[in-house]
Amino acid sequence: MSTAEQEAVPQEAPGRYLPVIDAMIAQPFPAADFEDAAGYGGPACRVRVLRASQDFWDDAYHRALNRADAEMSADLGALAAALTVRWGDPLAVDLGSYLKAGFDGRRAPELIERLSQSACSMQVWTVPDSSRWIGLTVGQHDTELPLELMAVVSRTPLPAPNAGGGG
Repeated sequence: MSTAEQEAVPQEAPGRYLPVIDAMIAQPFPAADFEDAAGYGGPACRVRVLRASQDFWDDAYHRALNRADAEMSADLGALAAALTVRWGDPLAVDLGSYLKAGFDGRRAPELIERLSQSACSMQVWTVPDSSRWIGLTVGQHDTELPLELMAVVSRTPLPAPNAGGGG
């Protein structure tokens, strides 16, 4: 990817993903749990994969992974900046602390527990005049599988920034 292409990605990301996020916020939650190629959800949440990279089965030196990680991070940063302009600074949630808490026998809400199995952190904004919050994260379910830029909309209680203290 050329320097010009790298610089173009972050500016394009908000224009491409903000309409999807706006639609997610406006949509009613489904009556039953679902999972499809675009994401998963249920009566209290919806997770949408905004972008997925290639898989990394043949990436012995992690070059493609590193490139994809940089691209996903740029998209995440650009989208987060656009949401910050709308709603102010996000809450940084340490999903890794929820994963560790799960290993220690403490349960997190199902949505947060599932996200913690693929992502380390999430940026979260409360949606004004709504009972919903929106989260953004990049995750990967296993080292050979694609990276995924995910948007989360939920009406469950906001996750605590760090679950290590008993949250």
